[in-house]
Amino acid sequence: MNLKKLISAALIGALCLGLSACSQEAEPSVNTGGEETEEKVVALAESWDFSSGFYPTLTASNSSNYGATYWNRNFYNTLVCYNEEGEITGELAETWEMSSDGTEYTFYLRDGVKFSDGTDLDAAAVKTSFEAAILNLGQYNGSYGKLTTLITSIETPDDSTIVLKLSQPYYGTLNDLSMCNPLAIVNPAAFNEDLTPKEELKNQTMGTGAYMYTGDFQDNVYTFVRNPYYWGEAPEADAFQVKAIEDPEARILALRNGEIDAILGASRMTYDAYADLSQDEQYGTAVNGKGSMTRYLGMNLSALPFDDIKVRQAVAYAIDRDTICSTVLQGIEKPAETLFEGSKPYCDVDQTTYNLDLEKANSLMDEAGWTDSDGDGIREKDGVKLEFELIYTTDYGALDDAVLTIASQLKKIGFQLTPDGTDMMTWFGAMTSGDYTLTLYQTYGGAYDPSTVMTNMNPETSTDPIAMQFAAFFPEGSTLLTELNSSSDEVRIQEIYTEILTTVADQCLLVPLTYTREFAAWNNSKIESYAFYPDSLYVNVAGIDLK
Repeated sequence: MNLKKLISAALIGALCLGLSACSQEAEPSVNTGGEETEEKVVALAESWDFSSGFYPTLTASNSSNYGATYWNRNFYNTLVCYNEEGEITGELAETWEMSSDGTEYTFYLRDGVKFSDGTDLDAAAVKTSFEAAILNLGQYNGSYGKLTTLITSIETPDDSTIVLKLSQPYYGTLNDLSMCNPLAIVNPAAFNEDLTPKEELKNQTMGTGAYMYTGDFQDNVYTFVRNPYYWGEAPEADAFQVKAIEDPEARILALRNGEIDAILGASRMTYDAYADLSQDEQYGTAVNGKGSMTRYLGMNLSALPFDDIKVRQAVAYAIDRDTICSTVLQGIEKPAETLFEGSKPYCDVDQTTYNLDLEKANSLMDEAGWTDSDGDGIREKDGVKLEFELIYTTDYGALDDAVLTIASQLKKIGFQLTPDGTDMMTWFGAMTSGDYTLTLYQTYGGAYDPSTVMTNMNPETSTDPIAMQFAAFFPEGSTLLTELNSSSDEVRIQEIYTEILTTVADQCLLVPLTYTREFAAWNNSKIESYAFYPDSLYVNVAGIDLK
């Protein structure tokens, strides 16, 4: 699957996750004192394999599946990253400066950093990595943040200094530089002369992260070991293993029988399974308090019945978010009233909200001219019945029960919905062709929210089939989005966010459902605790605290 279609259609978005793996006997290693010590190996799992390789920039050629996308933070670093407080901090870059006009950024690299083969990280390596990312993104350039379309030159005045020059100011520059996909720093040795990735990246990682892969793949198990040249604090686990286990029930069984040590990530475990494990003292569990994505109902705004704002509002009033969260999602996800949580950058904005009110919902349907003339419970208008499919993807975990609950709730106001779960590519085809009426969708998650979602509301540059509809409802159309992506004035940026978010809510261009939360479960006999990475879409092996 092409993750551009995940990001520009459901990204990254919200980009979500999966894990699990298999344990093997740990072989003893010899320490400097001559005593044998048992190597600390953690067994995890994933829903898919890593056959598409370990190049962190997703392109058409390496995204036949998700691959290592949500694991790459263990192997690669970025110039900057988000800390636990949600603030940008240095990673491979220790400090940086921005020009007064916002078109030039100068980064000063951390001393002593090496790639996993022992070669030095220098400015020339960063330059090569960025140039390769821009080249290999090709037609997907700009799908994962706007920055890669704006870089006019990359200069290296000395070995520790990188200067990025942009064609215009861009408020999301540092945010985009924190994205492992597409701007993680990759060893220049990973590229051919034409900057395309070498075949070696199919079987090894070539970064500066805490772990590395050298091709150890046996019995469907990938083994990753510590990077001996890692510049940061060494993680507790000497190695970790990942096994592809497609079936979620099989992953739970693998955890219960000791084949794996943990399942990390919401898309790798059903909500019911998590609830069961959380009641079992043999297992430790955790839910990340910080939100990732927003689930919402996306509508075909140019076709019946959702070309009518009254129908859109009726659906919003008919949804019982509290019930969906408490009974279907085990209280893990939180009811969503707006497109983004207020804690997201620029998103603490007063907006119209639609709380459960079935009487009002039915009244709006009457006003819109949709009535149940034959008493079958399904409203109709001009011979057209409110009878269609609710399309959703099955790539993001167990959402079948949530979809059934939504269909049941909307039946109370005269909709007859048939759930239609499908894979991402089939879903994307239906969305781009306009062959849909209603879909369960989500924002992209992590560093992609909210800036990349905002960018993809512009139909002139977007391939997100849901978000690209919104600009037609803005007073200034896509002009407002163009201005947003060329501004460095924080006051104006906030004004634009406020106008866009209030318009989306006032016009009810989507129906917010829930704010997602990542969760994890582990065997208490092996693992003490787990700390989520600040961008919780990524698996954080260094966050595993062993017994």
